[in-house]
Amino acid sequence: MRVDYHMHLEMGSLTLDYLEEFWHQAQVARLDEIGVSEHGHNFRQYKSIMGHIRDNAHAYPKIKSWFSGKFTHDLDDYVNLIQTGKDRGWSLKLGLEMDYIPGKEREIAEIIAAYPWDYVLGSVHFLGQWGFDFSPEVGWPDKDVNSAYEAYFSALIAATRSGLFDSITHPDLIKIFGHEPSIPLEPFYDAMVTALAEVDACVEINSAGLRKPVGVIYPHPDFLRRCLEANVPITLACDAHYPEDVGRDLDAAIHLARSVGYTHVATFANRRRTLQPLG
Repeated sequence: MRVDYHMHLEMGSLTLDYLEEFWHQAQVARLDEIGVSEHGHNFRQYKSIMGHIRDNAHAYPKIKSWFSGKFTHDLDDYVNLIQTGKDRGWSLKLGLEMDYIPGKEREIAEIIAAYPWDYVLGSVHFLGQWGFDFSPEVGWPDKDVNSAYEAYFSALIAATRSGLFDSITHPDLIKIFGHEPSIPLEPFYDAMVTALAEVDACVEINSAGLRKPVGVIYPHPDFLRRCLEANVPITLACDAHYPEDVGRDLDAAIHLARSVGYTHVATFANRRRTLQPLG
């Protein structure tokens, strides 16, 4: 089965016409099913979870400016839009990508409980006030790379152990700009895999890294091999922010999955997981 469970409408509009562009590209890419997983920070309901990053006096100016356009839409409108697409017979799944913010687990759980999600993706983009994937010029020049990796994986492990999410997205996103640590990453991989197995969550193979400065898929094959050994299922994603990127480099993601031994991919309906043969 060929699926892409990670895409965003945020660069366009929450309209049926724009959603149809994503569905059209899915057909061009020969996908059996797609899942839209808009970022939580685009919705007013998420302000209580992430608003402090924008409003903090120590916020990075460029990140503060970026946040000025967030928390504007309503989750009800988004959910209704995806349901309308489903009603038209499009093979859509309703998802949400939720940033894990320590201390905000209750608020995250309340949003999850309030809507009929097919699946929920968990991610880490912020370490305190720092959006580490925002730009190589924001934060990185002042950071110790080893410490950044340690902080990232600690946050990602906490996100996983929260048990809130069905799949953990781009699980080594910290490498996005090509910064390489001098410390071994295997202990972090092992801890992540243990956490994933304990809460029975999936891990995402995300082809978007091929479009970023790092130029490789998330996650590293060594991490993925450990996931397979622990029977951690995978989801597949291209992380499209524009219709033309739906299904982009999906074949490369599938090849990576097969190269380490995966034969099935997870699909979801009403947060119930089913394993399907890889397409």
